[in-house]
Amino acid sequence: MDRFVYLHGFNSGAASRSGHELSALLGVPVICPECEYSLPFQECLAGIRRQISESIDKANDRLTVMGSSLGGFYALQLRHPAIIHTVAWNPAIFPALQLEPFLGANTRFTDGVDWEFTREALLSYAEAPDPRPWQNSTWLMEQQAVKDTAAGSQPCFLFGGRSLTLLGQNKEGESLSEREARRTPRRDIFLAGHDELLDARLSRAFWQGSAALHEIDSGHQILDYGHAVGLLKDGKLMETFGDWQSGTSGQAWDDSFREAGGFSMAGIFAPGEALETVRHYLWLGDASYLEMQGQKNGAAFPLTAVFFHPRHEERTRRLLTELVKRCGSHRYVLLRADGKAVRHQCAANRLQDSDYDIPLPEGRNFAAAIQAAFPGWKGESAQWHGHERHGSFFRAMMRARFAALLDEREDPVAAYEGK
Repeated sequence: MDRFVYLHGFNSGAASRSGHELSALLGVPVICPECEYSLPFQECLAGIRRQISESIDKANDRLTVMGSSLGGFYALQLRHPAIIHTVAWNPAIFPALQLEPFLGANTRFTDGVDWEFTREALLSYAEAPDPRPWQNSTWLMEQQAVKDTAAGSQPCFLFGGRSLTLLGQNKEGESLSEREARRTPRRDIFLAGHDELLDARLSRAFWQGSAALHEIDSGHQILDYGHAVGLLKDGKLMETFGDWQSGTSGQAWDDSFREAGGFSMAGIFAPGEALETVRHYLWLGDASYLEMQGQKNGAAFPLTAVFFHPRHEERTRRLLTELVKRCGSHRYVLLRADGKAVRHQCAANRLQDSDYDIPLPEGRNFAAAIQAAFPGWKGESAQWHGHERHGSFFRAMMRARFAALLDEREDPVAAYEGK
């Protein structure tokens, strides 16, 4: 799911007006960490990252991180593969200089709590890295530490003075996580023309070429965030199938759709006579899917709907492309929980693949969406397949190998088959 995080300004708090207003405008809860600005930079940043990690599904969620003033500075400093968009309003550029007037006693206006901003905390901002290059070094170092720990716990054998562990090594290329870590998220910065605390000209010169800059008619405090709602929602999926109706056909087949409530996207295709092959590769990919039996034009016509999160769209669409080709077809339907659908046409050359919009009926109704995507289809029964245990060490290794290929290869099925 797509989640939103808001980091408050210097003398504000997690219960700030801005966080509540953004939540109301977006129509979804916004995560608002408590930023401990009394702490040195690195400790404060670590605390923010910890609070965010505890509030999200790290494997599936995508993040839009927002912040105002000093919160905007931290939003632009955060690094994580889940971040797809960063938005800042009047962000501080050089806190070690710009925050000096606030040394000493301060009072948070959100709750009236007194706190002290020390010179030690001020000078710690001199350690902050340049946020403009997207180098996800913090996250990558953490991942390497996890790998080193895992390697150290494995049985070790010595051959001719060299050590060898049983930990699998990835020499095929970058994994999905590593590619995500290097992908630069979209960055938008709003600069107020009447900012009485920070010089917007300095921010414009600093960020020119490294972020999309927008001028707004405001002072340092943002009283209305309505100007950013369209930009914040663009390309995001903030809904799940949990709000959709299973169907109004009165048939039992579409009741199984309720199991898909936590997902936001689905790829639907006709497996034809390759149903067993499809089942095998969806099991290998640990995919959650709905297998629907039905008829079209008087003949058996099964459908398979693979459900997934937006975070995994790239890899799932690659898998769907290869599966439909093995089913003797060249198309599948991509259904989104926000009520949009496209028909993906697979070409011989991936660069020539194309999507065509499919008009859906009013209302969020899964059965009606299937009818629109596959006219004339009549459902008879359905079975939900969620996570299934691998069952043995050998089958676990099969899944692990396929997962690595799914992350790395354009055609994971052919790579798995050794073609």
